[in-house]
Amino acid sequence: MPHRAYRLRHVSHSRGFSLLELLIVLVIFAIMASIAVPSFQSLRQQQQLTDASNELVAALRLARGEAIMREDEVTLSPATGKDWAQGWRIADEDKNTVVVHEPLPSQLSVGGENAQSPDKVTFDELGYPGGGTKWRLRHAARPGVVRWVCMSRVGRAYVAESDKGCDS
Repeated sequence: MPHRAYRLRHVSHSRGFSLLELLIVLVIFAIMASIAVPSFQSLRQQQQLTDASNELVAALRLARGEAIMREDEVTLSPATGKDWAQGWRIADEDKNTVVVHEPLPSQLSVGGENAQSPDKVTFDELGYPGGGTKWRLRHAARPGVVRWVCMSRVGRAYVAESDKGCDS
């Protein structure tokens, strides 16, 4: 009997991980992370494009609303030069700036129907822009993915997945 009790006292229970087990877990984690990271980058790029498109639509709607509210012309134009990716500003007829939008992320580009975007959009006191137009937004890392910001002749602004979506 004493021999049996002796055996029970010396049975040790493992409390923790061995170095080998820890290394295996780290390798599995590294493999999973290497698979997931490109997906997250793609998702982030897609989100930047969507955000920029929605912000331009919001600016068009704000400019139109300001023109109607003020009963005066309001213009949406690039903040500097002709590059919409450097931000935009909304100004009334007296050139008083109402809102300035910050530049878009450097990977985004904004163009127009034939790679040239409109110089500006001026809404009259009734909210009409005087014609329809569209902007093409692209991400440098995903040139095949395009968002179109469309504006109808009556001033309705919306986002389309393709330039054909602007014609509806």
